[in-house]
Amino acid sequence: MKKRKAAEDGTPEPCRDRLSSLPDDLIGRILSLLPTPQAVLTSQLSRRWRRAWAHIAALNLSAVRDCARRGRGPRLSDLARGALLRFPTPGIPSVSVEINRSVYTADEWYRQAMERAVGSVRVASPCTLNGLELPPCARAEALAVRSPRTVLTLPDPAAAAPFGRLAELSLSLVQLGGGAARPLGEFLASCCPRLRTLRLCSVRGPALRWLVLRTDVLEVLDLSNVDDLTSLDVAATNLRCLSVRSCFRSPTGGDGEVAVSAPRIEAVRWHRSYPEQLIFRSDLASARQLGGPLRLPALGRRDQSDAPYTLQLLHACSQAHHLDLELVMPDETTLLNWLGPAEHGACEDLIRRVPQLPNASALSLKIRWGFGGGVAPSLASLLSRTPALTRLRVDASPYCFAVFEGDEPPPRPRGWQRWTSGVRAGDDGLRLDSLREVAVVGLKGEDPEEYRVLKLLLGSASPSLERVSLTFRDDAAASIVDEIATDVPTRFSMAAGRWKCCPPRVLTWIKQKLPTQACEQV
Repeated sequence: MKKRKAAEDGTPEPCRDRLSSLPDDLIGRILSLLPTPQAVLTSQLSRRWRRAWAHIAALNLSAVRDCARRGRGPRLSDLARGALLRFPTPGIPSVSVEINRSVYTADEWYRQAMERAVGSVRVASPCTLNGLELPPCARAEALAVRSPRTVLTLPDPAAAAPFGRLAELSLSLVQLGGGAARPLGEFLASCCPRLRTLRLCSVRGPALRWLVLRTDVLEVLDLSNVDDLTSLDVAATNLRCLSVRSCFRSPTGGDGEVAVSAPRIEAVRWHRSYPEQLIFRSDLASARQLGGPLRLPALGRRDQSDAPYTLQLLHACSQAHHLDLELVMPDETTLLNWLGPAEHGACEDLIRRVPQLPNASALSLKIRWGFGGGVAPSLASLLSRTPALTRLRVDASPYCFAVFEGDEPPPRPRGWQRWTSGVRAGDDGLRLDSLREVAVVGLKGEDPEEYRVLKLLLGSASPSLERVSLTFRDDAAASIVDEIATDVPTRFSMAAGRWKCCPPRVLTWIKQKLPTQACEQV
């Protein structure tokens, strides 16, 4: 605790109330971050704080669970009603409510809070509820509901647009409706005519098995871990961002089918669990971001491989500027067990089928390899298709899962002296003339394949390179990192720059600007 400054006569100076001297609007924003019952109590501090309450912009009843645990459920209802009565404006810009089994959404204060919400509404529960209705917030613009394993009931679509102003809807961990539940797409079409953003995370239920969206307003569609989804049919003329992660995994969901028509799409993100059919009815030439990360190639049997879909997306979004990929190079044992002898060399052949990506300027790449390495040639082949690359981030993840039969896997190489063993000098034939920044993370300093990757990247760099950073894992031996930090500048002594090790597990090379360059910038 900071000591108070002593006066010349030795007596301490009185503490100054700097918080009360802040502007009313700033104090109101601070109070908005507190649970509303606590924010109300600040009005008892002084006359100055009585009027500070008038500038609050949020109703935060997130302390419901704490009050209920202390056996003060009825008092919480009184606090909520009192907060609503004293709220300074008829419309509440932000409402956040946390409920549990002892607090029911049929309470009068809950209904009033939903009716007065004009901005964002968040309703959450830490536990499973017996049932929950979608909050009747007719004037709210954003709504988020999160309640694990709770059946969420949607209003009747026959109602006259009860969510007419809703622009953003986020549902998490809930189950939509029972056996007679109407499809979610039908509800959105009837009740949410202005919806621009739809996010579904770990949502289940029969209302999601066939998701059909026909809209000219929707801009963002984010689906994550929606297992019950079997069919996705989207026709959205203004859709800008499509993100699908780990869906189509229901054991009774069938093969699955996706059809998307989005002529103005700018970002596509897809990860794991592809459907049987993936159809794009519109051109994706306008897409500027593509990722997931997309796996190329991927471990798995032929009918489970991500590779065909990755190639399909790369061909459809060949004009993208930002890419997020994952390059997996299994060892010989894994190839034999998973793909079979007839598919030997399939990984290299797959890389050759990657299209040219002339506009790709930023690439985030996770590379995985098994015992024996062999990822450097495939990495060179992939990078040769990105001639305009300026920023490259590589996440190294060696020793990926391999299937061994009988014998134990060979011991992993250890020691800094093994880092460069078996790596021959020579030109790899790759030139990245536009590359300016390179970042490699996840190094351990014990695998020669790591050194082969660095040799490929740094040996292929042109004078345009401005910055290089090599980050070692936390479990990398400190002695090995120190030896490599001494050895790297001699092996990669790039001109007009210097290496430094700061912080201890990060080696950085920074290009030194010449005086003429500094003058040009001025």
